[in-house]
Amino acid sequence: MNTQAAATTALPVISDETFNEFRTLIFEKTGIHMRDGKQILISNRLRKRLAALHLSSYEEYYRLLVTGAAGEAELHNFIDAVSTNETYFFREINHFNVLRRTVLPEILGRKRHVHIWSAGCSTGEEVYTLRIVVNETLAECEHPGAEVSITGTDISTAAVTRAKSGFYFERALRLVPQAALDRYLLPANEGARQVRAEIRDSVDFRVHNLFKDPAPGGPFDIIFCRNVMIYFNKATQTKLVDEVFAHALDAEGYLFIGHSESLSGFSQKFRYVSAFKAPIYRMKKEAES
Repeated sequence: MNTQAAATTALPVISDETFNEFRTLIFEKTGIHMRDGKQILISNRLRKRLAALHLSSYEEYYRLLVTGAAGEAELHNFIDAVSTNETYFFREINHFNVLRRTVLPEILGRKRHVHIWSAGCSTGEEVYTLRIVVNETLAECEHPGAEVSITGTDISTAAVTRAKSGFYFERALRLVPQAALDRYLLPANEGARQVRAEIRDSVDFRVHNLFKDPAPGGPFDIIFCRNVMIYFNKATQTKLVDEVFAHALDAEGYLFIGHSESLSGFSQKFRYVSAFKAPIYRMKKEAES
């Protein structure tokens, strides 16, 4: 290891002042609210970028990020480093049970082309789970000619690249039923599996900033945005739900959020659908507003 790399590896934890500068930048660029006490987390995640750029301090890296064209070019690497991308197939399975048994049949009963948006899709496990559930539902329902398009978006370029490749290991696949595993994923090297090409080709992945980029199409009949809002403060959550999703979702559509999340107390546009016994919301009617 060269002297520069060794020095970078031994970097101390980010100072409070520099951490506050980084979290202001993170909030400005992504909407993510980085709470107090996350210096070690940010230090660890940025260390590789400093090594790659041969920089000797976090302060030097911050100055690079906020300076001209070089900072703009590095920004996507910075966002990749501070984003959380841990997920797996069939996470929070009750959502997919409701989707298959109730929501999709209801929508397919009134229209032939359904649009689904997985917002904050990370490395693609949710999108491919949606495609599996959709395909299984279409095989069971009598809706000839029905089409379901699925768009997955994430702010992380690295996460979207991984999603497009469709390679996953056992940890991400542990909840996939064996029949679906055999039907939709092929064995690959080192114990991994890869989503079949025809399934990968049937979904659309895009790099997308929820607060800076327009919705990737729409109106959507279903929006999945699960375990994303936990990284935002209340004001940012309200903006996302009542401004972004309310405009992107069909008036009769459904919004699925994570089991640890709730819109209670801050959304003026959505109402909880208690019959589903899961965090699923629909747009309020005018009389409810």
